[in-house]
Order: sequence, then C-alpha cells, then structure tokens
Amino acid sequence: MDASALLAADMKRDKGSFDVRLAAAGANLSKEQLKQVAEKFRLVDRDKDGRLTPQECGILFRAFGQNPTDDELTEMTRTMPSQGLELDGFAVFFSTHYKTPTSEEQLISAFQTFDLDDSGFISAARFKDMLAALGQPLPTEEVDAILREANMDERGIFNYKALARKLCDGPMP
Repeated sequence: MDASALLAADMKRDKGSFDVRLAAAGANLSKEQLKQVAEKFRLVDRDKDGRLTPQECGILFRAFGQNPTDDELTEMTRTMPSQGLELDGFAVFFSTHYKTPTSEEQLISAFQTFDLDDSGFISAARFKDMLAALGQPLPTEEVDAILREANMDERGIFNYKALARKLCDGPMP
C-alpha cells in the first residue's frame, strides 16, 4: 500500500483529516501536534529509514491540511536534501511553508463578489470565468476537482455556500 493509501485509511479510522493549525507560518508546533506529526511521519516513511523523501514530505504536508499546487510543492521541495528529511526537518519544513487555510467566510465572500443577484448560487461557467480572472489561475484539473465537489443541478448551477463549507471541512472519509 502506498503512502497516500495508508494515510487515507488512517484518516477514515480517525474520522476525518489531521489538520495541523498554526498561529502563523514559522510558529512552533505544540507537543500534541508534534506527537501527531511523528505518528503520521512513521506511517508515511515507506522504507522505515527515519526520513521522508521529497514526495513523501509532499504527501504528509497535504495530509495536514495544506493545499499547495503541484508547482508550489515542487518549488518547496526543490532544495530539500536528496536523502529526505528526518522528523525534526519535516516539522521545520511544515512550519516554514505553512499557510493559514482559507476560512469558509472568506470563500463565501469571494463567491459573493460574482453573485450579482445575491441568490447564493453560481453557475459552473461563471465559476470557471471567476477563477480564470485571478492573478494565478488554477489548472483546469484543479477547477474540475472543485466542481466535482459541488452539488450542481442539471443546469450546472450550485450553492456556493454549501461548496465553501464542503471545501473547508475537507475530504470525507
């Protein structure tokens, strides 16, 4: 079983995600968070050498609630030692690259900007246009993945408040 599958099984057992929240990037992890990181670190360390490869670091980084694009993750791990990171190194990596997750309220506010009739609903086409207008548009695959989470009706319209809640709650086990 690969690292992603092991984490998914562990998430199902733990009934959700293992979000690790920090006050800000660069903040230290609490003792409880370090314990959680150590447990999942050992789970992802496929060859049990006490180090995570750059790919394994990316898997664990995302499992802890961070959502970098593939390009961002590649850039983050570019300078990582080829032999990978030990637990302490991963904790520093996580803290350094941590971004406070977007809140449900922030997402709803962003959607409302494009909801001209204040209905609480938006079309998939308008959503795609909205994302294309951003400074750094999301790749098509990521937009499609987000839209798969939306409960669209036959016209391609969805309740963006429900989508924001679903996106902030994370993947369901």
